[in-house]
Amino acid sequence: MSLFGSIQMGGNTLQAMQIGLQVVGNNIANANTPGYIRQEAVFVPAGVQKQGNLILGLGVSVDSIIQKLDKFVQARLIGAHGDRAGAEIQEQVYSDMETVLNELTDSGDLSSSLTTFFNSIDDILTNGNAATRNLAVIAGVSLTKDINNLHDRVAEVQQQLDQRVTAIGNEINSLAEDIRTLNVQIASSEGGDSAGSEAGGLRVKRQTAVDRLSEIVGISVVEQPSGGLNISVGGEFLVFEGQRREVRVNATETDGTATGVIEFVGTNSPVNTNTGELHGLYEARDNIAGGFLNKLDDLAATLAFEFNKVYSQGQGLVGFDQLTSVESIANRNAPLDEAGLAFTPEGGHFDLLVRSKGGATSPVKTTTININLNGLDEDTTLTSLAEQLDAVDGISATITVSGQLHIAADSSDTEFAFSGDTSGVLAALGLNTFFTGSSAASIGVNDVVKGIDNVGKFAASQGGIGQDSENAIKLSAFLDQPIRSANGASLGDIYNQLIVEVTQGSAVAQSVADGFRTFEGSLEGQAQAVSGVSIDEEAVKMLTLQRIYQASAKYIQTISELLDLLTQL
Repeated sequence: MSLFGSIQMGGNTLQAMQIGLQVVGNNIANANTPGYIRQEAVFVPAGVQKQGNLILGLGVSVDSIIQKLDKFVQARLIGAHGDRAGAEIQEQVYSDMETVLNELTDSGDLSSSLTTFFNSIDDILTNGNAATRNLAVIAGVSLTKDINNLHDRVAEVQQQLDQRVTAIGNEINSLAEDIRTLNVQIASSEGGDSAGSEAGGLRVKRQTAVDRLSEIVGISVVEQPSGGLNISVGGEFLVFEGQRREVRVNATETDGTATGVIEFVGTNSPVNTNTGELHGLYEARDNIAGGFLNKLDDLAATLAFEFNKVYSQGQGLVGFDQLTSVESIANRNAPLDEAGLAFTPEGGHFDLLVRSKGGATSPVKTTTININLNGLDEDTTLTSLAEQLDAVDGISATITVSGQLHIAADSSDTEFAFSGDTSGVLAALGLNTFFTGSSAASIGVNDVVKGIDNVGKFAASQGGIGQDSENAIKLSAFLDQPIRSANGASLGDIYNQLIVEVTQGSAVAQSVADGFRTFEGSLEGQAQAVSGVSIDEEAVKMLTLQRIYQASAKYIQTISELLDLLTQL
């Protein structure tokens, strides 16, 4: 080999080692950069030189700079990110709901309010005066407010989850655009050859965006020969190299609750995913928070209707001189079980008690009001019910413009009350009832028993107006009584089941999330073993490259001295 060829060989080596040192330095500089993937210079023999029958090498050159990446582990990490993120959403929502349940009232939870209310009714058995009955009313108001509070707090959690769905829709579009742009830049920088040098910095940025996208939705990622990525969600492509699709939030409402769904623009098909934050948000919003609210509504409805069915058969210390039903009916000629009432009455009867206000010794006239709802004969309507009541001596019954049943005594000396309702029509219409409303959001206490003017109206008696506390005995035991409409479960059982589902669900969600976190951590450890930067290893590489660089420089210096000596000769 000539001296000039030797100088070229040394120069190739110097250049290759210089590039290698730059790669090592870049690795060390980014040792603590999140998401950074270690790079490595690939050295290959440089071109050759032929002299006669001899083929002489010209040293070493850098073929490419590549990222050290275990693509199999990276693909599994994409799925692990989504599993962990979705599970953590559900874990957090269960935790939030446990906090809501524990912080609902000063005494701790709704169970205390239920116990206090029924204990206050029990107190009426020992002292049935107006003051004790009024304390039961106050306890009932507190109970309904706690139920309203619990509904509002969980509904707020549900609303926040729906708002996060909207935010995720915007983030998907932003990340998809970032990946699309980086696809183009990477393909341009690498010349469309995935076997050549890789645009390390751009690829790190893109991988960071892909990792975040995989936390949001379950994605499938395929790298193309050009270096671009194709990303699909639920079988539909989101990014195709230099193209992408837009998504949007289709904001809808179900029973007054916002339930936005992310869908693809153009096809209006939903973004289907069974993992990731979006899946976790859907599950948390619709099934965890939404399911809890549905069960809380069932609890409130059972409390209101079943308690009212018992309560409406009793009387207070005084009767009514007039009374208007809480519920209204749009079609007054429709059968009462088809009239759109929140609670459905059935065939049966109730008694209307009418007496003079002379006191307990005044004679009571009892009239049985029949409720026919068998679908065979002429079913009872609001109109026919009003006619039956209006036919009772001393009583007038009319239907208001808004469709409410209004009952009034014909004389200021007359009062009336109810008992023996086997049809549930009084509870369904809201006549002589304690609770109003049919859901956790709407449940309250009837104005008929609230306020200073209505002291003593709590219907604790059953034998007659203000005569005994027989109805209070039934009402005080209501919490633990089997309920036919609840398949034999008591109100206490329904509440306990509601709480147990939250606590058990929370424990399961935490266990699942812990499992996914452990699995993801294991995969990240495997990925870091290949892609992570070890300062010690890079330092050894740096020393090796530095020594080769110094030897090459010394080699060139020696060749230069020989060349100078040769020219002097």
